[in-house]
Amino acid sequence: MLGFALAEAPPGVSPAAAAPAAVVPIYAATEDYETGFGETPENVIFPGALLSPLRLERSLLSDLLGGTVAVSYGEAELINVERGYDDVVHDFDIAGRAVTIKVGAAGSRYADFVPVYDGTAAGWHADDSKLIVRLRGWEFLLEVALETRTFLGTGDLNGTADLEGKRYPVPLGHLSNVTPVALIPTELLFMVYGGPVKAIPAVYVRGSVLTLAADYATSAALRAATIPAGRFATCLAEGLFRLAYYADGSGAPQPGSVTCDVQGLMDSSGTLLETTAQIVRHILLDRAKVAAERVPGFAGAPWQFGKPIGFWSGPDDEHTCADVLASLLKGCAGWGGFSRRGRFSLGAFRLPVGPAVATYTEAEIVSATALELPEAVTPPPWRWRIAYDRNWTTQESDLAGLVTEDRKKWLKEARRLAEAKNDATKAFYQKACDPDPVEGYFRDRADAVALAEELELLWRSPRGLYRLELRTQAFARDLADAVWVEYSRWRLTSGALGGIGAISEDAEDGKTEITILVA
Repeated sequence: MLGFALAEAPPGVSPAAAAPAAVVPIYAATEDYETGFGETPENVIFPGALLSPLRLERSLLSDLLGGTVAVSYGEAELINVERGYDDVVHDFDIAGRAVTIKVGAAGSRYADFVPVYDGTAAGWHADDSKLIVRLRGWEFLLEVALETRTFLGTGDLNGTADLEGKRYPVPLGHLSNVTPVALIPTELLFMVYGGPVKAIPAVYVRGSVLTLAADYATSAALRAATIPAGRFATCLAEGLFRLAYYADGSGAPQPGSVTCDVQGLMDSSGTLLETTAQIVRHILLDRAKVAAERVPGFAGAPWQFGKPIGFWSGPDDEHTCADVLASLLKGCAGWGGFSRRGRFSLGAFRLPVGPAVATYTEAEIVSATALELPEAVTPPPWRWRIAYDRNWTTQESDLAGLVTEDRKKWLKEARRLAEAKNDATKAFYQKACDPDPVEGYFRDRADAVALAEELELLWRSPRGLYRLELRTQAFARDLADAVWVEYSRWRLTSGALGGIGAISEDAEDGKTEITILVA
């Protein structure tokens, strides 16, 4: 049987009224059930009103090269023939409230029930016979601005009038040649973040590097300091720096466009947040305010999540947390998302190496369908290119005479590309694929090369993609699980190890569909 627990929202109140402190839970099950003494909740009746408890689809196949997990949630339906839920729907707001669904044997202790869904409600409505609760995961928490603070535009450290309403910049990881915010132009005072940063290693005027003079503990001390010509000083504690332009032969300052390198945000111990895993965790916990228990450690994440990167969000950007996560995940050809149990995880869609967590033969397979691979990998690509060493401000003109030719070449391009190619693949296939570059954020070329080589090896040969309908209990498998499949067609005739790239589960029908990638 399935148990359904819904933490119902407080009654709707006017903005001027205080919201109630408590919420009212709603319980239901597929058959009447009562919890026991000493259990949580204790001696609570779950009426047998649950009709359709959960339909859930999760997929990595919308973009095999990385991004957030594509999720489609269904609805939970409760019997409402006696119209007992009519007033509840109108008097209470359910959006964003927690929903938990557990499965267990009839007559067993509630403590032995296994959670199969830990998410939220998107809304609800009642018709003549049913209460329908629309389900969603915790992904909605990510649909908030990466940076909520904006400039007042009232002058001084609040910024100039043209900055009013624009967001504070956010520097993540290692950044080259960003355009800082001109906070007080008359003082040549610039901002890279509205708080502490690890370092501002270099400042440039018209592409020519200045020399660091000193770091000051406060913005007041920085503003009071005298900066020699051709130098800059920082207040790392407040994400600020000031500079003095180079002087010409007559002593006149030589103004021009200002850019800088930044080592950005730190954790509470002062350690730079520099890897994809560290930055993803920071965004989830500190910016999207996801509960810590939903963000476990990422120690087991694939190698590319542990490499140094950089991402800049400037005052003219309107990035949400979801936007930035999607970009970072695609940038390392990995995926991330909340499981149906409400925990965020990281991974990479690759061929499985085992061991298999389950075996499916024709005894469990209701039907099987061979699917087409995405165009990006069919026919196999002959090369892969990965972006790295991003230049966050391209510059082609108004460069100082001191700028070297190599530096000028770098300043013209938004990023460099690392490449892994296979001329044999190009020769074998009449029209081998040549995918667009993966827009990575790696600092180091070696990491971009390693990822390009990994993708080239993965897609060098045609792979099999199959959708299987199974007569097994729903919610037993998860994305990226390795399964052994034996079937009478295609590459499955002798048995094959497959990695789950998509899964569709329906608790009402006990139906599961999985899509697997095999070598």
